[in-house]
Amino acid sequence: MVTKKLALVMGYECNNNCLFCYAGDKKGSFPSMATQQVKEELKKAKERGVTFIDFNGGEPTIRLDIIELVRFAKKLGFREIAVTSNGRMFYYREFCEKIIEAGLNHAVISIHGHVPELHDFLTQVKGSFLQAITGIRNLKEIKPDIYVCINTVITRYNYRFLPNILKKVHSLGVDGIEFIFPHPRGNAWKNFDEIVPTYTEVRPIIPKTIELGKKLGIKHLVFRYFPMCMMFGYFDYLSELVALNVLREQHVGPEFVDLEVEKGRKLYGRVKGPQCKLCKYNSICEGIWKEYAERRGFEELVPV
Repeated sequence: MVTKKLALVMGYECNNNCLFCYAGDKKGSFPSMATQQVKEELKKAKERGVTFIDFNGGEPTIRLDIIELVRFAKKLGFREIAVTSNGRMFYYREFCEKIIEAGLNHAVISIHGHVPELHDFLTQVKGSFLQAITGIRNLKEIKPDIYVCINTVITRYNYRFLPNILKKVHSLGVDGIEFIFPHPRGNAWKNFDEIVPTYTEVRPIIPKTIELGKKLGIKHLVFRYFPMCMMFGYFDYLSELVALNVLREQHVGPEFVDLEVEKGRKLYGRVKGPQCKLCKYNSICEGIWKEYAERRGFEELVPV
């Protein structure tokens, strides 16, 4: 059965300033959705058959109405109610208790390093690692069955430490982790040479991380936004393929509506080199981000 998921980007305000943020240039450019506007989008999503709602941003937990919105989503009957968050507000136990009581049953928390110095440098906020790690512990203590997944954006500063990050978050009892190749927009575009690794640099770390994940028994471990030639031998861990027949994503934000995310990503977001036509997986591979290709070309891509 295919799950319809809506990532509702309610605005771009955030209490971090991550060096890789794809929306870093949108802060202050678009007003955040008003409470009633968010509720209207939730009702429309319900009518479209969406069962999985993900409150997104920016940072959704700094909104003063987030508890009210989670409660409204529960009232509408969404099966999965998630927030994608930097985790800092979950440091406050009372906030955790209130949002869980309102109906939160799924949290996606961003962790970008295995030690405070690395994570805090990438988020540009000292203490953000401690807050996020404590927040994960709070969520699991208050609601042991809450699904907690970690998002880690791969950068030139942390790609060597992906196995270390995996071990750290596994020790917290999380349910899954997704390693994400950065979309070179916003801050990631501005800091491209400093922040965005090459696929070739990351490639040797992928098998090491996956094999460690197997040993640790991680239920959900995937790499997102990689071409298939960089995941050869590990296609079962490529996010786009894993989700192909189980998930359909919709994205709605203050300035856009995209109800066919997978289709749009293939048509407008990602591109392939001429050699990709020779690859046996050309029909299903999405290629690489077009912004990456603009800066570094297609030489790294090797047809299978």
